[in-house]
Amino acid sequence: MSIFGRIRDLLSANINAMLDTAEDPEKMADEYIRQLNSELYEAKTNVARAMADATKLNNQETRYAAEADSWTAKAEAALRAGDEELAKAALGRKVQAAKMAATYREQSDAQDSQVAQLQDALVQLETRLAEVKSKRELIIAKKNRAATQEAIQRTVRGIGNINAMDKLDQLEERVDDRLNQAEAMAKLQSDSLDAKFRDLERDSEVNSELEELKRRLGQSGS
Repeated sequence: MSIFGRIRDLLSANINAMLDTAEDPEKMADEYIRQLNSELYEAKTNVARAMADATKLNNQETRYAAEADSWTAKAEAALRAGDEELAKAALGRKVQAAKMAATYREQSDAQDSQVAQLQDALVQLETRLAEVKSKRELIIAKKNRAATQEAIQRTVRGIGNINAMDKLDQLEERVDDRLNQAEAMAKLQSDSLDAKFRDLERDSEVNSELEELKRRLGQSGS
């Protein structure tokens, strides 16, 4: 089957129906993407080859057209020189070159048409490839969401066994109470100790101020 036939078959496939009915949609999408990438690579290779061939044909057309013009000029020169037979021979070569130029022009036009078809196939393949990749991502997202929902349901069912959890909560509450009491006692002791040091610092500052005042009043010796 030609590449155009294979591409046509790939593009004619109803991707939505394929994925909806597949036992494993993600696996089906992966396989379809693999086929698209394979045909895309071959299509690009064929486009490059066809474009190279088109360039060769265009060059040959240009070559023979220039050759026809050259023989026309030679025929004119022969006639000006009075040599009609030589002019006829030059015109014969001109006609032959012109026919070759026309033949290459036809082949070049046909090749350009094939290049255009291949390029159009490339665009369609790339468009379909992007579409399938997007659908694959959506499939994976839905699968992950379904897994998350199942995990939530399992968790909810586990929470339904509340009796054992109640006992654990009660034990935790007792431990929290003991911790809170211990922290309160530690805070009281810390506050009392801090207060004593604050008083000591205050007394020291007051005594210093008193000594300074006495010194200024000349009473430091009393």
